[in-house]
Amino acid sequence: MTTEYTIKTYPKFDKELKKLAKKCSTLEEDFERLKKVLLLDLERGDHRLTQDRYLQIPGLGSQVKFPVFKIKKFRCKSIPEGNRSKFRFIFILSRKHKIIYFTEVYYKSKHEVENRQRIQQICSNYEIYFR
Repeated sequence: MTTEYTIKTYPKFDKELKKLAKKCSTLEEDFERLKKVLLLDLERGDHRLTQDRYLQIPGLGSQVKFPVFKIKKFRCKSIPEGNRSKFRFIFILSRKHKIIYFTEVYYKSKHEVENRQRIQQICSNYEIYFR
């Protein structure tokens, strides 16, 4: 497994993950597995991610200089719906800084789309967050 990339999380992401983990007991464990798979996918794909698993979010504005992805297919062990658990993970990929920065996690029925303001704020202040 590649150790080139560092995985970091936004503080609000951590709070969202903990809150959702109260309803889905294996979520934190499943997220750890997701991170390993993401690193392997980057290594196998020569630092590129496939559209079948990682959906790049378009139209975030000119201040967002990094690709931002949404993970829709996520397997949660405690939900019997396979990879259609309806959890969404949003992350920024900075190849230059070798950072994967998770910005948001949510359950689709409670929150339909990503928080674009949060993404824009992080990207415009990336020097702070990508250290």
